[in-house]
Amino acid sequence: MKIQGFKPAIPENVSESYEDTIPLIRADIVRVVLVAFEKHGIDIEEALKHANITREMLFNSENMIMNDSVRKILEVVYNENGIFPFAHSIADTLRTHLIPDFVKTLPHSLSIRDVLTKFNLLIRDSIPAACQYLDIEGDTAWFCSAYKHKSIGHWQEVFNILYCTQLIRALTNNEKWKPKIVSLQQGILGDFAKNIPNDILLLFSQRTTKITIDLELLDQPIYTPYPEPTPKEIVWYSTFTDTIYTALLPYVHEQHLDIDLAARLFDMSTRTLQRRLQQEKNSFRAIKNSLLFDIACELMSRNLSLTQVSVQLGYADISHFSRAFKRFSGLTPKLYQAALIEEKNSLKIKQT
Repeated sequence: MKIQGFKPAIPENVSESYEDTIPLIRADIVRVVLVAFEKHGIDIEEALKHANITREMLFNSENMIMNDSVRKILEVVYNENGIFPFAHSIADTLRTHLIPDFVKTLPHSLSIRDVLTKFNLLIRDSIPAACQYLDIEGDTAWFCSAYKHKSIGHWQEVFNILYCTQLIRALTNNEKWKPKIVSLQQGILGDFAKNIPNDILLLFSQRTTKITIDLELLDQPIYTPYPEPTPKEIVWYSTFTDTIYTALLPYVHEQHLDIDLAARLFDMSTRTLQRRLQQEKNSFRAIKNSLLFDIACELMSRNLSLTQVSVQLGYADISHFSRAFKRFSGLTPKLYQAALIEEKNSLKIKQT
């Protein structure tokens, strides 16, 4: 028995653009980066506090972490430790984990042009916030990074240039590959600009962060030493309500969750959050109830006692939890748990 309390919203006659839906990143991606920081001697505790994230949120790979929270972590680490510890940690993570994990998902039939053109779709299931694109100007091909924010920090250019470069190296199986030209938004006195090799032409104070790629490389087949991946359908969240539900899921276990906290996490006013949800005929209360109900069902399926479930969800006592659960589902938690046990027993009988 699996009950899903949350019903995705379908906006009707909504005039506001939904292109700015809150982007998320899979928790295990964030965890790998933070482990690399600590491996290089970087203390991340202050950065986690600043971003309102706990380590426990990152243990479940199905959790999705808000992109703005991850940005805050990277910004704090960069500002407190400088470019070299930051860049070495990121480069190490990209080379040993993030890029190989991505390449493993690529069909062998793709060319480098295919990957760069479809990059955002190919990586959508793990980093929906990614926004890279291929741009060809005459005899020059650029792999570009787009930003939601008008002003970007130096750390963002460090991360994106390193990512784009390491991706091309992996796809071509050439660890010595480097771009001939790098376009930077930072000025000539920027940290990254002062530390790029002299044989790379730098363009400063540009509108876009991007690197050049040799045209002759584009139509080469990609290099992938991994088995052909199993095809899978990429499903992503299409509405503001869907994304809010997914983004708040890691916070249900961690702290008292109210609309003011949610608004702060999403860097918007409480009134704006309410208005956006109302446009999709939803409310924060409905989302929170759905979150608590779905997590309660999940915890009960693990054979936790009802007392343990109520404590994990922050209820004062089991009677409060029981009343709330019955309001969500029409069943008491005791009856629901009994139905779960009955279903498991019947499955065992069928299997034997």
